[in-house]
Amino acid sequence: MKTSSKILVFLFAILALCACVYGRSVPQLRTIYMGDSIFDVGTNKYVKNSVSRCDFVLYGKTRYNQPSGRCSDGFLIPDLINKVIGLPFSKPFLGLKGGSQLPLSINFASDGSGLLDSTHSDWGVVSFNEQLKQLGQLANKIPMMNLNDFVVVISSGGNDIAANLQNLANVDLEAMLVLLEKGLEQLYKYGFRKIVYSSLGPLGCVPIVTSDGNCVREINDLVEQFNWQARAIVLGVAKKFPGMRGAFVDGYSLIKSYVENPNKFGFQNGGGCCPNCLSHKNTLSGLCRNPSDYVFWDLIHPTEHTYTLVTKEFMKQIKKIL
Repeated sequence: MKTSSKILVFLFAILALCACVYGRSVPQLRTIYMGDSIFDVGTNKYVKNSVSRCDFVLYGKTRYNQPSGRCSDGFLIPDLINKVIGLPFSKPFLGLKGGSQLPLSINFASDGSGLLDSTHSDWGVVSFNEQLKQLGQLANKIPMMNLNDFVVVISSGGNDIAANLQNLANVDLEAMLVLLEKGLEQLYKYGFRKIVYSSLGPLGCVPIVTSDGNCVREINDLVEQFNWQARAIVLGVAKKFPGMRGAFVDGYSLIKSYVENPNKFGFQNGGGCCPNCLSHKNTLSGLCRNPSDYVFWDLIHPTEHTYTLVTKEFMKQIKKIL
């Protein structure tokens, strides 16, 4: 055999090997999102009689011609994570049609949801516990060997405190933390092995409660107390169960720094762009011209600009558990 022929055979062998290693045998990274409005990409549109929704004007102004159910001016963290990974946007679980092929990214998050079933139970939202049940239904349809392809990203607990901002004594942190730990253990039982949990944001700094632009320390102290214990639970559960990997994203400190030093991070204002959005549906009242100048979009939810900055930390934590 001539030398040139031998080289061709060798090259074809290498290409065949690469096809095997980098083709079907390499698992496809997938994402699952659970929690509240920080992650909800449209579940709120599918919940019957829900009063906790973001599917009306002005929401989606920056990225969509019409509201998509996202509680922001544009993209949310799940959208931005998937863009970095190279996945299509996540699909709401409640919007999936039976018999169709499962998407690479599935979203269970529901606006208004909390760790506790009692949080906004009269709003018609999907609680974290109910999301776990839905995820269990999904897990039964996925071969066990493929569950490890998924990274489960969670943002839940903020509404349990937000629902009691007028009376913080009603907040049951112990019950919230117990349910968080049970939820993580349930995910392990289903077969999921990669978990990322997002801290609660600085609720004492959101426009609905701030006074003269100053964060409410009492509220933030409670949030910090929860976050500190939640981080210990997430990392503790990961150590407890063989093969499980857990990461904790400290979005609290990041967003608080944006509010306190907006110019340092490319913002013009540490407050909200659209202060009337939650109370004036289908109007342009109070809308700022450039949402990216603001940390918050409405009275509670951050802008796409804020989410973009925070997503960088999510990606750091996700890479640690791959």
